[in-house]
Amino acid sequence: MKSKSTQNILICIIACLLLLNIILLFSHQQNKSRLNRAIQSINSLERLNNVDFMFEASKKITVTRFKYEQHNIGNVQIFVGSNRDALMTVRTITERPKLVLGLNQNMCRPCIEGVFNSAKEFFPDFETNPNIICIADIEQRFKDDYYGKKVVSFHQRDDFPLYEIDSPYFFILDNDLSVKLLFITDRTSP
Repeated sequence: MKSKSTQNILICIIACLLLLNIILLFSHQQNKSRLNRAIQSINSLERLNNVDFMFEASKKITVTRFKYEQHNIGNVQIFVGSNRDALMTVRTITERPKLVLGLNQNMCRPCIEGVFNSAKEFFPDFETNPNIICIADIEQRFKDDYYGKKVVSFHQRDDFPLYEIDSPYFFILDNDLSVKLLFITDRTSP
């Protein structure tokens, strides 16, 4: 009889251990699924933050476009390359419409290189094409050859408020000296 009761005790202990194993396994699965839901929730929040960032960047570009579209530059003094003494007026370079590529020294190098590479892709004669000009607020030493173009600079920096734009931009400039079809590149979506 003792052997039968020992057998029953062993069966009970094994059943309890088996039941404990099942409970621990079930608990582990629940914790794992809670962890996966938490990770998905965090990823959703990150996506929302990214969307929020992209929306703010897009909003800033749109506001800037509205601010400067049709802005009249005026017939102010400019110079081409690094020769600050060879002044001329804007009207002297706009006898034909020009595609203007605008930059400033605060822009990141990959952004600038990307814009120049894209421009050269669309305009194989980019470097020699007189109807494409580069207006850039950069150091004097780079103005004679900036990615293959001489840079047009304003004699008075304040004469060209578009220098404030912090991403590369394009616009058309013709005889009426107004900014037309302003396009500002979007850093969030190169």
